[in-house]
Formats: sequence, C-alpha cells, structure tokens
Amino acid sequence: MTTPPVPAKDTSATPAGEPPLLDIVDLSVSFGRARSGATRVLAGAHLAVRAGQIVGIIGETGSGKTTLARATVGLVPADTGRISFAGRELTRLRPRELRSFRRSGELQYMFQDPLRSQDPDLTVRRIVAEPLAAVGTPGRQERAARADEALALVGLDPELFGDRTPGQLSGGQRQRVSLARAVVTRPRLLITDEPVSALDASHRNLVLGLLDRLRRELHLAVVVISHDLGSLAGIADRVVVLYRGRLVEQGPAGEVLEHPRHPYTALLTASAPSVRRGTRLLPADLRAPKDRAPWPDDEGCVFAPRCRFATPECRTEPTTGPVPGHTEDSPHLVACHHAAAWRDRMTRRAGEEVPA
Repeated sequence: MTTPPVPAKDTSATPAGEPPLLDIVDLSVSFGRARSGATRVLAGAHLAVRAGQIVGIIGETGSGKTTLARATVGLVPADTGRISFAGRELTRLRPRELRSFRRSGELQYMFQDPLRSQDPDLTVRRIVAEPLAAVGTPGRQERAARADEALALVGLDPELFGDRTPGQLSGGQRQRVSLARAVVTRPRLLITDEPVSALDASHRNLVLGLLDRLRRELHLAVVVISHDLGSLAGIADRVVVLYRGRLVEQGPAGEVLEHPRHPYTALLTASAPSVRRGTRLLPADLRAPKDRAPWPDDEGCVFAPRCRFATPECRTEPTTGPVPGHTEDSPHLVACHHAAAWRDRMTRRAGEEVPA
C-alpha cells in the first residue's frame, strides 16, 4: 500500500487534536447464512467523522456505501469491527442500551426515497414531529412547534406546507421534509443516503446548500452517500472511496477528486468531467484488459481484475485498506501497490493528449 502524505488543509470545524464524533474501525458485514454461502459486502472498513465535518462516501452501485451507513445506525448487523459514537462503543451495547441510545436522537439517518419513507396519509407537520415522539418530547403542541421550527430551518413555510400531505409536494419539497424530520431532534450526526439523486439541478443545489448551512449553524456532522462527484466536490471536507466493499482511497475532498491516486477513483472522476478542472485522465487509458479474469476476494488487490496497470504482485499480494482517517487528518491515503507509478504515467499521457 502506498500512503504518501500530501499537505492539505483540514476544513473540519473541530480541532484535529480532538477525537472523532464517529469512529468506525475494521467493520465487516455479510448477508446470507454461512452454511448456504454468506456474501461479504463490506470488509475491513474504516471511517472517522468529526463534529461539523461533511464526509462523502462514493462508489458504484454494489460497492457497499449504503451497507456501511446502515450498519452505522444498526439497521444491519456487523460481523466484526467497532463502531464508536461520541466515545461510546455502539457495537458493545446491549439491546436495551442500544434502544436507549437511539431514543436520544443524536444520530439520524435520512433515507434515499422520500415517498417510501413518508406516510402518505400524514400531514407534513406530523411527519416531521414523529421523531420527537420517539425520543420522548412531551406535549403535542410542543412537538408541533418544534416541527414548524425545523420546517422553517429548511426553507418551508409551516403555514403553507404544515397541513399538506407528501402527495401534494414536489420532489424537492419532499426531500426538504425528510431533512427537516432528520434534524428536528437536533442530532450531532446525520447520515444521508443519496440525498439529491432524484432531484433536478436547481433542487439538488438547494438541498446541498441546506446541508452545508445546517452543518455550520447546528455544528452538525454529515455523512453524504452519493454517486454525484460534482456535488461532493462543492461541500465535502473529506471523501472515502469504496469498491466491492473495500476502502481503496480517502483524503481531503479536493485532493481525492482533483488528483486521484487509485485507478478506480480515477475511473470515477474521468466519468464526471466537471469534477476535474486540471489534468484529466482518459477513460480509454483506464479500461480493463479483456483477458483479465476475476479471482477470489482474499487473493490480491480487489480492483486488479479491472486494472490495466495490474502486475503479478497485484494478483497475489492483498493491498491493505487505508488506515482509520482519525489517525491523521490531512494525508491522502490509497490502497494500491503501484499508486505512484501509474499516477505519474497517466499524468504524462493526459498532459500530452488532454491539456489542462
């Protein structure tokens, strides 16, 4: 594994010396039963998020992004690893203690599809107030008032929208209702699953702007799962890249998206030209050779079957994933045997064929 340090400014709102709010170490998740052949969808994942920080998680469909997020909030069980929140190890809590933690409202999850996560028969005000009842906020009037505050916080006038139902709202408005419901308990960490994937450009920018504003006003830490690299480039402090359930690269958002050091990240950024303003890598140069065949997950680099730069070492020697992000905030970490060599080669070719 190559882990060359890169000078980069940590844009986190919390000093680097303080421990992370969310700390995930060596997390693995499998689906299915062992006897019938369990499928591992996440292996050895590390993630650290500080208070007031936005961390983006990117990767293609099936890379394990949503599984990582759902395991964090306990929606799917973890096989191995440790999940700590504000110094409290969630993976060691007993069921009763875990339920008590969930009722605190400090950690919230914003689902991808508002229509499926909002009761069509409830008014917007009741939908937003639901988490308050779950965390034990007394009094219907108090909950309604708090819901109206949350609606106003995301730019929806409670007088106009409070008594409507989800079917009477646009897609962007429904997503803002989901955001209001997620922040009504004033959480310390919000995990959002593809918050802008179904929105047009104007609503996408509006929701992303709200996330950025809320993290500053509420000192809210946010994890954003997204395939929209351009969106993350505008708001994320750090970016984590997943491929087939493994972390292959992580670091400051500008460094990772502008100067990727793993071939897979380069492939992602090459498919999103707006992310890259400097030297661009050509998709053709990253295309996998046709004679590459996959091999078992525990042998060699997980990306090697698709990598044009793979060598025999890549087939036999596993790459160790990037170390936990909280050990050092600024370094740009990558799990690749030949990161420096392929990057130099591609930069020269891109500089000759596609001037910056």
